[in-house]
Amino acid sequence: MTPFILIPLIIAYCKGYRAHRVFCVCDLYPLLATVLCHGVFIVFAWCGNHYFVQYAAWLQRAIILSLLLPILRRRITYPAYVGVGITLAGTFMNHLVIKANGGHMPSAPTLSRLIGFYRDGQLEGATIDSLHTLFDGSCKLPLLADYIDLGVCILSPGDVLIHSFASIVVYYTVKAVCPKKEKNACA
Repeated sequence: MTPFILIPLIIAYCKGYRAHRVFCVCDLYPLLATVLCHGVFIVFAWCGNHYFVQYAAWLQRAIILSLLLPILRRRITYPAYVGVGITLAGTFMNHLVIKANGGHMPSAPTLSRLIGFYRDGQLEGATIDSLHTLFDGSCKLPLLADYIDLGVCILSPGDVLIHSFASIVVYYTVKAVCPKKEKNACA
């Protein structure tokens, strides 16, 4: 989730907005708190403690709800509607691949395996969750499965679309809160 928060801040900075000023207003504090909580869950998972995986759905809801404050306070409803449309498309893509694979989401750990976040045999036997299985030759719709490996999480194209909603909200919050600089920072 962290890249989906950092990338819009970097883009806004490159477009000439004073992106650091967004931290002076409380609009994004709930989102940052939930992303920090997500980071703590990842650290626990990396250490082999998968207890918090059961709370992943609650954390996803908390992230979505935390986006409501900047949307409502800064009146960025049009970008929010676009973000909701993109999120629905990503959700549809994920449900499509899950249905095609008998109720399971195939995952292909590559970088996660190299850095030790994923250990061999972790997805077999459904010890962590009952949704994900190991990506193999029998996978249907492989282009929609989880193969975008960031090291600590493996995303599908649908997940990228879903998480881009947060990026849209963060970017337009920066745009609404922070004035533009006189000269472009990245030019």
